[in-house]
Amino acid sequence: MNEASPPPHRGRSRFAIGIIFLMLGIVLLALNLGVHLPWHLWKYFPVPLIALGLWGVVSPNGNLDRVGGVWLLAAGLYCLIGVFHLFGLGWNAWPIFIVATGASIIMHGGAPTCPKTRDRENR
Repeated sequence: MNEASPPPHRGRSRFAIGIIFLMLGIVLLALNLGVHLPWHLWKYFPVPLIALGLWGVVSPNGNLDRVGGVWLLAAGLYCLIGVFHLFGLGWNAWPIFIVATGASIIMHGGAPTCPKTRDRENR
């Protein structure tokens, strides 16, 4: 019987999740200890999403392909528009996800399918 091998980047994703929990724990501990945190910087949280999305579109690799970059970019832009009310829009800028769907379909070369379906089609 063939035993399925674990995904090649499993260690990296666990590391990233560990870093996220570590940072969250530090922030919550600091709040409980009465440390004043600069919450005004929180409104810039979409910037890393946009940066990662652009990186995925411009320079795709094994961890982030172009389609994933488009979705990160769309999520970051949506949040940025929502936070800063750019172009007279707020959190009602949801059509950006329809644009991202069109872009990902064009980049993918067809309708988006799940990996299992794609594997069955390639057999």
